Order: sequence, then structure tokens, then C-alpha cells
Amino acid sequence: MRRFIDFWIKGETTDKTLTLIKTLKRLGFSGAVIEFEESVADDFEELRSKATECGISIYKKLVLKPEGRRDLLKSLRENRGKFEVITVLCENLETALVAARDSRVDTLIIPPRPRFRFDKGVAALIKNRIELPFIYLLEGREAFLETAMRIVEILGRKIEIIVSSGASEELDLRGPRELASLLEVLGYAQEESLDSVSKIPEKILETNLLKLSKNYVARGVIRLG
Repeated sequence: MRRFIDFWIKGETTDKTLTLIKTLKRLGFSGAVIEFEESVADDFEELRSKATECGISIYKKLVLKPEGRRDLLKSLRENRGKFEVITVLCENLETALVAARDSRVDTLIIPPRPRFRFDKGVAALIKNRIELPFIYLLEGREAFLETAMRIVEILGRKIEIIVSSGASEELDLRGPRELASLLEVLGYAQEESLDSVSKIPEKILETNLLKLSKNYVARGVIRLG
């Protein structure tokens, strides 16, 4: 049985975040990765407790929008142990090339019609997953689909893709099968598409939670007992 996870919602206020969490539960999700505003971050443990009561596991996400290589590396050094997930919004080529290979980065977001050419040279360097936020489709269908089709065309099945909502408003949320249908439109089989909102995000969270645990020593080394 699949466990569905929305890999990106935006928590702007504590009350709105709780509303989003409750709606995600009704839509069939059992997990949510949340980018918090600073004012909401102080209430995270309370939100986590209330989310657990609702039947949802929540995780902290950092979305970086660096100006370039130096800015990105500085942010990664400062924040890796503070968040379960780190995503980089690649608004320029320099950022994309660094984020594509850094193991501290979990997903890359390439915005609609980025200010650089996404080609096979860039694609060959990508080691991390690509994230497609559904909110981009709602904000501009043509631009988003143009970029998404380009990503799928060049990457093929080389890199795993996650579809998230990217929502900050309740009306912008979508059910897991609605999110997954985006990849079906782009040519993926139904089971592959569902993996984008279940198995792939779940695998990232399992890996990162292990790394953040007290028993983690180094890659491949776990302290027992």
C-alpha cells in the first residue's frame, strides 16, 4: 500500500499551515514536507504534534534561491543538519551546475523558462532528483509544460522526478493522483507517475532521517545500541 507525500507545501502562518495539513489528510496524503516562514518555525513541534493527531507526518524543508556558487555552498554548510529536506531553485546556470552534483541537495527545481539553456550538457551533470511543483502549472500552463517537457525529453529516465504541490493556499492543493497525473501527461506510465508522490520522496526522507539520527557516523556506518 502506497504512502503518499506532498514534498513541498509552504507554511506562511501557523493556522494556515494546520489547515493545509488537515486538507492533505483528507486528500489522501500521509506525509508533508513543509517550507516554514520564520514565524511558523517556532511553532513546529506543536504543529508536528497536531499533524500526528491528524495522521500526517511532517518534515522541515529549506528552499534555497542562491545567486551563485558561493552563496549556495555557504547556505548548504550552515543548514544541512537543520532540515530533513533541502531543495535548490536553480534560477541561473552557475547554481544549477553546483546543485546538480552536491550530495547535500535533495531536489532541484528548474523554474519555467529558466534564464539558462537546459541542454544535454547540463543534464549529464545532474545527480540529484528533479522536482516539478504543480503550482507552476496553475500559474502559467504553457511556460511550465514547455520546461517540464524539455526536462523529460533530455533526462529521459536517467533521473527520478518528484511532483509536489508547492502550495501555500488550500485551494492550490491537489490529491496524490492528480499530482501524479502530470507525469502521465508527460509520457510516464501510471505506476511510475505514482512513485513521484510516494516511493521516491519516501526514500529521500528515510535516508535523510537516518543521517540526522544520533546513530549515524558516516556513509555506510551506523552505531548500534
